[in-house]
Amino acid sequence: MKKKFLSTVFTLSILTLSIAIRPIALQAADLPAGVRGLATRAPKEMKIDGDLSEFKDAFCTPVEYFNGDLKNRAAQFFYMWDDEAFYAALRTLDQHPADNADDGHLWEGDAVEWYFDPRQDENARSTKWEPGAVHCYWTGLKGADVQGRFCLRPGYLDAIKKIGVEVAAKRTSVGMDVEFKLPWANFPGFKPKVGTVIALDSELCYSDGDKRVFRSFVYGSPLSVQQPASLGKIALVEKIEPKYWKTCAAVQTPVRCDVAWHQDTKPMVTGYMALPPNNDEIGKIVFRIIGLDGKKIAEFPGKVEVFQKEGNFQRAKAEWSYDLVTTGAYQLLGILFDKSGKELGRVAPRMVSGNMLPGY
Repeated sequence: MKKKFLSTVFTLSILTLSIAIRPIALQAADLPAGVRGLATRAPKEMKIDGDLSEFKDAFCTPVEYFNGDLKNRAAQFFYMWDDEAFYAALRTLDQHPADNADDGHLWEGDAVEWYFDPRQDENARSTKWEPGAVHCYWTGLKGADVQGRFCLRPGYLDAIKKIGVEVAAKRTSVGMDVEFKLPWANFPGFKPKVGTVIALDSELCYSDGDKRVFRSFVYGSPLSVQQPASLGKIALVEKIEPKYWKTCAAVQTPVRCDVAWHQDTKPMVTGYMALPPNNDEIGKIVFRIIGLDGKKIAEFPGKVEVFQKEGNFQRAKAEWSYDLVTTGAYQLLGILFDKSGKELGRVAPRMVSGNMLPGY
């Protein structure tokens, strides 16, 4: 009996050791505290040519899906990585694409103001732009002509050596598609791998054919201009999985509610949720109104509408009576469910300044 017991203990010990040394796959619960977004693995042989088909399965953050001028403001940012570089892409709705700025001041036109900090030491997401992090700009335009351009922020022109940086673009029937490649060679000592956390912010600048008149931030606010500490933490992963929605829904599916200024009926409140183009996992969306005591007041299903077929620009919408609850006396939650009815994630309105003015 004793011999059998010792044999069992030995077997269990070997099994425990085997489990302990087996590589552990990245789980949503394993994402470090504060992670807000992802970058997915890029396909092999990436080409920077303005064709965004390679980004079809990439992590995406919609922006300006609630703007009153959707045909000139709504856009999608995409994020990917591989052992060679970080890749970003932008798809815009824009009836007047142009960047009339000179090569050193690209932000004065339709462009991306890009904030990137891959540092892994104590300086990561510090309060100052210092070596190892880069604040830069990229656009697919020179004037109204399609031409990829890149520049560094004035005063920080030695931030990186610009090794292998590429920008390419193409016009679409509804706006612009732009690709950006930032090789890791510009960040000596950094080694990308699954689970690594970096920091970034994506700012979309619009000029409507003249100088910049509008700007929109994915993760931060105009504070990102001053300090990397405003940037969002991004985890490098293999692919998007349902388990990541809980962590990243706030930037994948931002929400907003408001009372439209022109209505033919008695006042109604409208809730919106932006949806990324690759949203096949979503089965149902609801807007839940919660009182200040934390109790549910009401819940309304979100109806999905496509406001631009090219690029699959979608958002969910729900309406409820203005008299249902006093303005300022409730909170709003957007809740996503998968096709089996399991909750994917929750999103609240984003309490941060936008565009170029304080307020939200």
